[in-house]
Amino acid sequence: MAHGTRAGRESELEMADDSNLYLEPVIHDTRNEPQAVRFTDTHVMIDLADGRIIGVPLRFFPLLESASDEERHNYQLGGLEIYWEDIDDGIDLTAMLSGLYLETSQAYKDKLQKLIAERKAVAAAT
Repeated sequence: MAHGTRAGRESELEMADDSNLYLEPVIHDTRNEPQAVRFTDTHVMIDLADGRIIGVPLRFFPLLESASDEERHNYQLGGLEIYWEDIDDGIDLTAMLSGLYLETSQAYKDKLQKLIAERKAVAAAT
């Protein structure tokens, strides 16, 4: 015997006319808007407008992973994006929530290597 919501859903489908069976999905972008960003040792944690907290490994964002605490905390929220001006990098929430991570381009790898080299030079000078 069916219990709970499955039985209720089956009843709804039996009573529905064909025009209601093929509804388009609705994406509520405002629910996905970032409200705050914080970091653990291994993850970037993003608080969304609907109360969800999304954690993504920093290894997916090499420039952000290698950024200093000061650089990480200097971010701007805009719509569905988070942008770190100090490192000229950002996260697109639509892509992140969809699991779309682009392969790192050579230009991005070059930028990362330059940033790491600059940090090593500053550390060696102090």
